Amino acid sequence: MLGLERLAVQSRLIVLLLAVSLGSILAIGWIGYRSARDSIKYAVEQQLKSVRHSRTMALVDMLKGLRDQALSISDGRMATDGMAGFRRGFAGLEDASLDPKQEEELRAWYAEEFIPELKTHLGGAPMVEQYLPAEPRQRYLQYHYLLPEQARVGTEGDHASPPESTDDSEYGIVHQAVRDRMERAASLFGYEDILLIDDDTLEIVYSLKKRPDYATNLQNGPYAGTNLARAAEVLAHARDKDAFRIADIEAYVPDAGLPVGFVLSPIFNGPEMIGILALEFPVDRIDNITTGRGEWEREGMGKTGECYLVGPDLMMRSPSRFMEEDRERFIASLRRSSLPSSTVDQIERQGNVINQLPVRTPAAEESIHGREGLAFIDDYRGVPVLSSYGPLDLDSIRWGVIAEMDVDEAYAPIRAYARHALLAATGLSLGTALLALVASWLLVRPLRQLTDAARRIGAGEVGVRVALDSRDEFGELARTFNQMSESLRQQRRELEEKARENQELLLNILPAAAVAQRRDGDEKATRAFADVTVLVAEFIGLDSASGPDTERQAMDLVSDLIAACDEATERCGVEKVRAVGSAYLAVCGLSLPRPDHAARTVQFGRDLCRIVAEFNRLHGTALSVSVGVNSGPVVGGVVGRQKFLYDLWGDTVAIASRLAAQHGQAVVVTEPVRDRLVDLYVFEGPIDVEVRGKGMVKTWTLQDRGKP
Repeated sequence: MLGLERLAVQSRLIVLLLAVSLGSILAIGWIGYRSARDSIKYAVEQQLKSVRHSRTMALVDMLKGLRDQALSISDGRMATDGMAGFRRGFAGLEDASLDPKQEEELRAWYAEEFIPELKTHLGGAPMVEQYLPAEPRQRYLQYHYLLPEQARVGTEGDHASPPESTDDSEYGIVHQAVRDRMERAASLFGYEDILLIDDDTLEIVYSLKKRPDYATNLQNGPYAGTNLARAAEVLAHARDKDAFRIADIEAYVPDAGLPVGFVLSPIFNGPEMIGILALEFPVDRIDNITTGRGEWEREGMGKTGECYLVGPDLMMRSPSRFMEEDRERFIASLRRSSLPSSTVDQIERQGNVINQLPVRTPAAEESIHGREGLAFIDDYRGVPVLSSYGPLDLDSIRWGVIAEMDVDEAYAPIRAYARHALLAATGLSLGTALLALVASWLLVRPLRQLTDAARRIGAGEVGVRVALDSRDEFGELARTFNQMSESLRQQRRELEEKARENQELLLNILPAAAVAQRRDGDEKATRAFADVTVLVAEFIGLDSASGPDTERQAMDLVSDLIAACDEATERCGVEKVRAVGSAYLAVCGLSLPRPDHAARTVQFGRDLCRIVAEFNRLHGTALSVSVGVNSGPVVGGVVGRQKFLYDLWGDTVAIASRLAAQHGQAVVVTEPVRDRLVDLYVFEGPIDVEVRGKGMVKTWTLQDRGKP
């Protein structure tokens, strides 16, 4: 793996163990998470589908029951006799009218009771003229039946005795005969109101509840635009005995804008259609089905689940759970949304969302188009939800049935499982990491011992041993390492011995400065020296020093002489540069800077004279030495590659060589040397000596006696 080669073995083992264990943990955790997630997701989806399906079936059964009841009632004698009697009675009131006082009482009820209540629920600025019936007989009936009924409801409640009507017309007689049966039917089947509508004129000739729509015309009256009017018109044109219509729930103005829905069925007397029966079904029954009587949690909908209806206009047809549970918070959330403030005000005034709150979501649109499915959407609150949707179709009506739950709650078990799995995986990972750390430490400890020993050897330590007695591969490696360490120690000792020998050999051939330069990588060891003292000695008479013995004996004599000179260099602190033939070159201040290099070199020159004299005495020879000494700058370097020697160049060396060429046992110095030693030695001169290329050079000859 890329980058592993940079890690230590212990780190690699830890990474390997962690990778294997964590990989297993992650694989098992991921499989478990996927399985749990799919199971939980499937359960939530099936729960929402089940709720939606059961609610849809319950609503369909309820609507079918309403249809069957409406058809049954419309076929009964109560409906046929009542419709026939009311049509005759209504037609007989064509000349009926109210006196001014009665007119004023009716208008006053509209102005003081109906209009304020309507304004409270619907807002706006409604006027009496919009809703007050135009025909005299309509006002006549409302005065004699609507006002007493509203007074009864307002003062004593729905269970008070029916009011006594002052109407003594044929209509009044029919009304008196039918009313009890109508009330019984409404009470028995749970209807809010029962209407009888003339199929020819679409006039409401009878109303059990006696609201402002009573006695009005649904074709051209103030309520002609209602769902009730449209459904009645369809049935009037169909003239089919088995026809059936449901007027969709709407904000019904005659009921102060509250949500109202009707079931309509034609009334036939034999083959002749004589009217239309309209039953106001209780919206509460639909609400109880969709909301589960408000027991959302007991029905498995959690904290945010709900089921609601949407109409073809994409308006709510049932309550919102969130408004039922916390109205203030729900209204506040609507005000923060993009809904118009007038819509929110209307919802707040009426205290419900039915026919007020738009639901323009993909789920609502799909269900109204007759499709069902499951989708993640933002609901009417703008909150992400899981939505199960589908249509409810029955004859003339289509609603969308939608069951939803907030995504956060729907998948909360998945997140809880993920947290638990993550905590478990974290715990296992930490345990695995600790185990990997301990195991890798135990496995790598012998390697660390070997590494430390190798590092000590690399740092120059010898004789390093690893104390490891195991019988495994590490033990074998330790024994091999110890053998290698001993072998290296022996080899190093031999190398050091060889190095010492080579160093001594080089020092015998080269100056110490040149040896140091070559050791640093400078093969030629070329260097300029600003101020040194050079001595050149010329031994005179070596050619005749062989005597009667062999040439080997002569060579031995010369070797002894040079050796004596070499010993003198050690005593005086002077470095030998070379001895070739009869010439001997030495220098002081080269490898080791010495401030008294001139004095030391002159002393070495005197010692050479003494050595030659002693050599003559011992060996019976007649040698002499001519010494030239000069101070100044020189350039030194190695000459040759395979067989090399060290030499000096420069005017300083050339002048000293020229002085040494003077025959005679003497030490001759130049002016720079004389000036430095004038206080120590006695010099005779000056004598001008010609040096090729330099002209005449002043020289002084050192006297044997020194300064007092």
